Amino acid sequence: MKRRLPLAAVVTVALLGVPSGMSAGGPPGQSDAAFAASYAGKGVTNVSATTQRVSCYAPEVTYFGALGPNQGYVDGGMSPCGGSATTGEDPGPYTTQDVSNPAMRVKDHSESDIRVDPANPLHLIAQSKWFVNSEGYNHLLGFYESFDGGQTWPVQGHVPGYEGWTDNTDPVGAFDPWGNFYRWSCRTSSTTTSSASTSTTTARTRSTRRSRRRPWPCPSIRPRR
Repeated sequence: MKRRLPLAAVVTVALLGVPSGMSAGGPPGQSDAAFAASYAGKGVTNVSATTQRVSCYAPEVTYFGALGPNQGYVDGGMSPCGGSATTGEDPGPYTTQDVSNPAMRVKDHSESDIRVDPANPLHLIAQSKWFVNSEGYNHLLGFYESFDGGQTWPVQGHVPGYEGWTDNTDPVGAFDPWGNFYRWSCRTSSTTTSSASTSTTTARTRSTRRSRRRPWPCPSIRPRR
């Protein structure tokens, strides 16, 4: 038997109509000029966090395919670090890897996640993908940390401990009430031979104050050779 919507409900919807300030086609728009003016009006400034340091790490897999500026890649391909790192991180090689590749310069970032320390609102930790080659989707997860509300980001680099994997993705972070930081991400294994199989798992990392990171127990599946 078909159920009919009560007449009272139909009338209620009809009377409510479109909420105030919204057009029938969706939410109200905002001009580019109005958006730009809101920055000055509210005292908002942009800070490019990851350009404040140069990061390098040795990837599990090297891929030197490149696209040019006419295809949207101004600094495309994979480039050796050449001692240009200024983050202070370990550029490799790593005991977590079964290969020995040279360190490559991080060029691009995406999928950012930023969190504010409830114990100190000037303390921020953010994460993103740390690409050494965007065209080959070759990255690990990286982090960057600020102690002055986001003006400067002196601590940054790839998240250590997962260099034997590649394409870590989807970072999500959280602070607890005492200033400890927790990180969750997806972790993907790499293949270096045609007979190798791949597996995926999730990884959780716990850190204490000032970004001291320790592995949190988590099931892991290494590539089978």
